[in-house]
Amino acid sequence: MSSIRYGDGRSFLKWAGGKTRYADQLVSIAPKFDGRYFEPFMGSAAVFFELAPAKASLSDANRELVVCFKQVAENPEKVLALLDEMPNTREFYNQERARDVAGMSDLERAARVIYLNKTGFRGLWRVNRKGGFNVPYGEYDRPYYNRSVFMAASRALQGVEIQHRDFTAALAEAKAGDWVYLDPPYIPLGGWSDFKRYTAEQFGEEDQHRLAVAMREAGSRGVFVTMTNSATPLTEEIFAEFNVMRMATRRDINLQAKSRGSWDLVFTNYEIPSVGGEGAEEPALF
Repeated sequence: MSSIRYGDGRSFLKWAGGKTRYADQLVSIAPKFDGRYFEPFMGSAAVFFELAPAKASLSDANRELVVCFKQVAENPEKVLALLDEMPNTREFYNQERARDVAGMSDLERAARVIYLNKTGFRGLWRVNRKGGFNVPYGEYDRPYYNRSVFMAASRALQGVEIQHRDFTAALAEAKAGDWVYLDPPYIPLGGWSDFKRYTAEQFGEEDQHRLAVAMREAGSRGVFVTMTNSATPLTEEIFAEFNVMRMATRRDINLQAKSRGSWDLVFTNYEIPSVGGEGAEEPALF
């Protein structure tokens, strides 16, 4: 597995549900692959930035996010210049949130994504059925970017394929020896909910089944696949054919092992040795 390390390996976005805190753990269980790295649900692309692969393909169903990543790669200084002109006020936030992106340049759209991400409530990206961004103002007094991290991310994205597409297209493109890391919208712990709508099209149970099929088909061609999702009976049922391990969530990391009760599940089509310590009942990341 060849890689080129840039900067400190962090993303320029703080994406809700992203894997920034666990990226090093996920990279530690990467297969020994010699092809391209794919991240079809890129979000903040935290695992990509941690891994820093020499050859990569990033994609997402969120068109605005894809535009943002392309502009960060191609015009980082211009994106930063636009951000510097954007005040962190409720009035400006509401104006920017309501803007029609159809009349904006790609540079303006990229700056808008970062601005909304940094000033919106908890960094959520949530839209209504018409695709309108509807996250409230977050009242945060913090910078929109760290220049060194931002420029390092721009360098890391050079030569990387960044596309707006469905995850099935990425999995169909992957070839033997490639590694695909998938971080889809999670199956809700308390039943299906529309609160975390990421694009105008809801990602539901049918899509989880489509994902399982696409993972299986890619695996049959020699593609390595890794997928993270919520720890629910339905998740385990849909992805039952894959190897599974548990990964402690943020609130569990600071608790004693006996008290841990919340986990994400990590599914793979390759064997992972137990890392939960002697006597562990199943592979687990702590």
